[in-house]
Amino acid sequence: MAGLGQSILKFLEQLITWAPGLIMGVVIHEYSHGLIAYKSGDPTAKNMGRLTLNPARHIDLFGSILLPLLLILFNSNIIFGYAKPVPINPGYFKNYRKGLRYTSLAGPLSNIIFAFVVGLLYGLFYYIFFKVTGGVLNSGTIGYRSFNLVSTIFVNAIYINVFLAIFNFIPIPPLDGSKILASFLPGEAMSRYLSFGRFGFIFIFILLFLGGRVLWPIIYPVINFIYNSCIWWQYLIS
Repeated sequence: MAGLGQSILKFLEQLITWAPGLIMGVVIHEYSHGLIAYKSGDPTAKNMGRLTLNPARHIDLFGSILLPLLLILFNSNIIFGYAKPVPINPGYFKNYRKGLRYTSLAGPLSNIIFAFVVGLLYGLFYYIFFKVTGGVLNSGTIGYRSFNLVSTIFVNAIYINVFLAIFNFIPIPPLDGSKILASFLPGEAMSRYLSFGRFGFIFIFILLFLGGRVLWPIIYPVINFIYNSCIWWQYLIS
């Protein structure tokens, strides 16, 4: 029973520390797609009420809730999720290729920008904490545990948003990277390449559930570099 209790507590801790960054990340990601699509001439997302930061309009039962829970339960090296894709009609784009390119780029880029913002807020929290406490807290106290909990939420929010960005840049249809790449291809090659999107999710799930240990060592150096750039202030206090 003690082992079960520890497992439940560990699961709840992971849920609490990963959920805020993941939910905000996928919502901002989809909102940014819709916003740039609208700026490029496509009013579809706006007309359907999806051009909003309200999580209720974007959360997907499987992608935003069940998938992350499964990854946590299976002790995956990667925690991942997605929101309901914002509806986009490229036929409205003033310039088809540029509209597709910049709309696709907006999602991952917004996650990187958000990660930098969270990094700045983390630095501000860290600064205030040390100003108030002098950096002295006894381990085991509520204050110490609260500091660790909040710090972990900040760290995970940065990591998950950097990961969302880098993962979405992978050129496997229907990920954003495939559409960015497709916007540079000739007409027929572009159509054929994007048509693989119907099978792409199979490869994505294989990467997440079975290939996490293979994928992570490849993308980790990039993620770690961007993460450290987000908390640049650490070098000022070290």
